[in-house]
Amino acid sequence: MAIVCWTADLMAQNQTGRLSIKPMVGVNFSGFGNATADIYSMKVGFTGGAELEYSINPILGLSLGLIYSQEGAKIDGTLDGVVIDDNGDRWMTSTSMDGKLNCSYLNLPLLANFNIPAIKGLTYKVGIQVGILTSDKMSAEGMIVMLNTNYFPSSSYIISDGRRPNQIVGYKTEMSDVCKSIDFGLPIGLSYEYKNIVLDARYYFGLTQIDKTDDPDTARNQYLSITLGYKFHL
Repeated sequence: MAIVCWTADLMAQNQTGRLSIKPMVGVNFSGFGNATADIYSMKVGFTGGAELEYSINPILGLSLGLIYSQEGAKIDGTLDGVVIDDNGDRWMTSTSMDGKLNCSYLNLPLLANFNIPAIKGLTYKVGIQVGILTSDKMSAEGMIVMLNTNYFPSSSYIISDGRRPNQIVGYKTEMSDVCKSIDFGLPIGLSYEYKNIVLDARYYFGLTQIDKTDDPDTARNQYLSITLGYKFHL
């Protein structure tokens, strides 16, 4: 009797052929994965949109969403490198950075939704996602410390010919158009529905290297989104 009641209840909640739409809003906890530089950390952003879902049967549904998503990362750390100037002098550089990379996308997730029979209202989600970049901006400030290795280990700041073996330069910069216009990846997640109210948590694994600058990093978008929505049956 319990199995019959559960099956009837599940079928009523997820009728075969039922179409529904779910507006939702929430927050993203975003960062970068697979980055060459260890300077990125998590930032918080807004997300919101809607998903259209079709119930194939009481267990399986398919959904397609259109979701605005604020992503990116905080920038906080130091980059070390080597440059050679016009005089042939070799400089060791250490650049401290403090800033943010803000990226906004229109994401289109296509998901398979598996209702878990053991727990009414619990759904496992997995699929693919395409993101269309709407804006990006990087802003940072910090210090650049330069050591002229031709005079190393001299500690004097000016030598006889006027060259400087050590330099410290402050900087502040803003850049846009630093990310690729299309992002592609894999979202997975869980949602719980109670009386048409849906709490959704999903994690996105980006597969696209998003940096389009002249010396690109291997960073890929990764974020956790937590949203609250309401499902309307059509």
